[in-house]
Amino acid sequence: QTQCLGLELSATQVRTGQQHIQALGLQNIEIRQQDLLQFPVAGEPFDYIIAHGVYSWVPAPVRQHLLAICRGRLAPGGIAYISYNTLPGGHTRAQLRDILLYHVRHLTAPGARLQAARECLNFLSTPLTQTPPGHATLQEQVQHALKSRDSYFYHEYLSEYNEPVLFQDFMAAAHEHGLQFLAESQLHTLFTDPLGQAASAALSQWDDLLQGEQYADFLRLRVFRQTLLCRSEESLTREIDLEHLLQNPFYADLTPASGKYAHNASGQRFAIPSAALRRQVETLSQAFPQAIHLSSQLPFALQEELFNLYISGGIQPSHLPPQPAAWGRDLESTPFPRASALARHLAHAGQRMIPTPRHQALHLDDTALQLLPRLDGLHDPAQLDQASPTTPNRPRKSQGKSARTTPPPTRLQALISQLQRHGLWI
Repeated sequence: QTQCLGLELSATQVRTGQQHIQALGLQNIEIRQQDLLQFPVAGEPFDYIIAHGVYSWVPAPVRQHLLAICRGRLAPGGIAYISYNTLPGGHTRAQLRDILLYHVRHLTAPGARLQAARECLNFLSTPLTQTPPGHATLQEQVQHALKSRDSYFYHEYLSEYNEPVLFQDFMAAAHEHGLQFLAESQLHTLFTDPLGQAASAALSQWDDLLQGEQYADFLRLRVFRQTLLCRSEESLTREIDLEHLLQNPFYADLTPASGKYAHNASGQRFAIPSAALRRQVETLSQAFPQAIHLSSQLPFALQEELFNLYISGGIQPSHLPPQPAAWGRDLESTPFPRASALARHLAHAGQRMIPTPRHQALHLDDTALQLLPRLDGLHDPAQLDQASPTTPNRPRKSQGKSARTTPPPTRLQALISQLQRHGLWI
């Protein structure tokens, strides 16, 4: 069984994490309150080391110690994941951060700083008759911050340290500690095709992978990376075997749009140039959240289209075991509906954003927040429906010669549909 160890400086966060572990009955996770600088470089090896939201938010000695831990503790074949803010895109966020830090400069209590910073965001949203250069970029950052959760907002804009780095500077520090670049966790970001033919041609002048990545960051104005590192002595094969890649099961959550396009839940648009590719996308999306195998006899032209959609982030391969059968069941086949233990526990704790197996987020309204903890396999739908209001949708008419008014789905049905869509119904 996989064993997981987490390090956290905040005693409050450690207590919260330990409460989650105890409530879910997990036996293979340990969370320690410990300063990263106090964690020994030598010791038990790890197959994976994950440092999310750490590197560019801590002082230089902690950064160096983190890389030393990755070198000293990675097992042969192990992978380290490190996320960090990058330049030049980080300058756009730094502009808003500087304004907010000035506004809260006399405050020390986190709650007061947070409230004051959000008030400043509202001030910055004031419409102008004439806008100066750069105003649109600032407004994009303001709107992004207004929609963000308090935890992210404070960490990104109000924390003591937030120092974006050039990709090449990050990799130079990694090399000093005996680590090499493996890839980005979002593999599709390594491909320049989505930038267009002119950009791909311009970037092709750099034969060195790291130089090419740095200059691609300049074109993208990239603000964030999720880099994978491994030990320098590991032998790597960077060529992608298209046939082998397409043998993996894939999943997609895309909705066909007008023309030869489809879009995901975030509104990102993807090119669907052929009817054959559209059929593949429709099949994958109907099966979502399940991952399914594509046909083994795909024409080469379709294989290339699928690969292009993959490097754009439209479809993703999966290496997880077969999905639970409940992902494909409807409400009528389940006498006592049950959501995942994690989803029920987080909702009971008052958390409105529930993580999903496909790395999305399910946002809960007030009614869903009350209903979700009760989907424990002990209540039948009739009992739950009586305790929940129906959705405020108007009655719908069925499609047919004799149109009949049908009642809108209950709030329970709507919630279960969301849970099933996100792989949270077992």
